[in-house]
Amino acid sequence: MAVKIGYAKGTCSRCGKTLTRRRPADYAVCDCCRFCPVCTPAYTQPMDPYTPDLTPSTYGSIEGETVTGDTEAPIKILYRCSRCGWLSADLPVEVRLS
Repeated sequence: MAVKIGYAKGTCSRCGKTLTRRRPADYAVCDCCRFCPVCTPAYTQPMDPYTPDLTPSTYGSIEGETVTGDTEAPIKILYRCSRCGWLSADLPVEVRLS
């Protein structure tokens, strides 16, 4: 068995960020789910944690002209952009390192 030394790199499939970790790591977790993909430049504006209204009548889809993002399942929304109002249900991305 070969000993893994040095650094390993990988690229996030969602945001394109290159992640570098010390060996023997085989995977890294990209935190791009916490940044807005819509604001310019993409993935630079931090989003705020979103707490949904838990009354049963709000479990349906969110309707409105100013709402963007994952509006089909509001209970799954994790983050909200304070600048543009984007609602995100994205989870962290596991990146394979080589």
